[in-house]
Amino acid sequence: MTRVLLLCERLDVAGGVERFCCTLANHLAAQGMAVAIGSTAPAGARPPYALDARVRVLHAPLPPTRAAGWLRRVALASRQWRVGRALAALARTEGAEVLLLNGLTTACAVLLAAPGLARRAVCCDHNHFDARSRPWRWLRARLYPRVAAIVSLTEADRARFAALNPRTEVISNASALHAATPVPGLDPVVLAVGRHVAQKGLDLLLQAWVRVQAALPQARLQVAGDGPQTAELQALALRLGVAGSVQWLPPTPDIEALYRGAALFVLPSRYEGMPLALLEAQALGLPAVAFDCPTGPREIVSDVGGIVAPAGDTAALADAMIALLRDPELRRRMGEAGIARSRTHFAPAQHFARWTALLQRVAAI
Repeated sequence: MTRVLLLCERLDVAGGVERFCCTLANHLAAQGMAVAIGSTAPAGARPPYALDARVRVLHAPLPPTRAAGWLRRVALASRQWRVGRALAALARTEGAEVLLLNGLTTACAVLLAAPGLARRAVCCDHNHFDARSRPWRWLRARLYPRVAAIVSLTEADRARFAALNPRTEVISNASALHAATPVPGLDPVVLAVGRHVAQKGLDLLLQAWVRVQAALPQARLQVAGDGPQTAELQALALRLGVAGSVQWLPPTPDIEALYRGAALFVLPSRYEGMPLALLEAQALGLPAVAFDCPTGPREIVSDVGGIVAPAGDTAALADAMIALLRDPELRRRMGEAGIARSRTHFAPAQHFARWTALLQRVAAI
């Protein structure tokens, strides 16, 4: 029985990495593997996504911070290194045959804390190649050549990862949701899904929403998710005068109901890897508007399942939303094209088969 350990920083928040880990763990357990997920989430915390009963959830307690004054501030700023030490200790205790390290900062911190783990580690950054700061990219260039394999979520980044380590494979994300026909979406509801962090560009979306509201006063924006910027974003909506048309929704296990109740999906991210939310919208036939960030949206939508606006151009993002909200027939055609593209390019069976084969190959080394 192949023993697999998936590691990520937190497992008690609702995000794409966490959802990926839970979904993949469920599949691997169903294939007969012994699967565990480890994170630094508080002991007893459960993931917000469904987990197979055969998947063990492990807690890696962070080393305490005993410093005081300015030394304590330095210690708190270096939290990522404490995360790496905690997860590395957990990996050594578990002794799994293959480790899947999720996220660049997590992977680098773990590999620095325990270099010997590299020979059985698979690294997946879950973002485009240049998403992190220069020091993290410098560390990756020195640590990733030692690992057993790297997974790039996109063809666009394959060559750059392969330059670090020839054992690089492209495995795109896939949606667990699907539909035979597009969702109806009769009401002028625009849905955004994501953590309330700078990466997701929700501040840019609110700026664009001013223009949408002026053109279509009946339109409503739903934002599903949470995060450290919630209060800041809600205050911005008030300052911009659009708070009355924006509904802030908590993360929900029934995300499909939100997709099916919307007319349009919007992804205003500053950067992405291969965003699951956009893949889910496409698989359900919900047309999308997204910024053309370095990787993800254009590879998913490909101008058939929605509109890709120039990165950071809030006026263009708004105009695309307005155009689609005004044209139900165009939304229907884009929804049908999106479903067809999802089946062809992002089938879950292919996604899981490639992950399973890769992890089994590394475990056999």
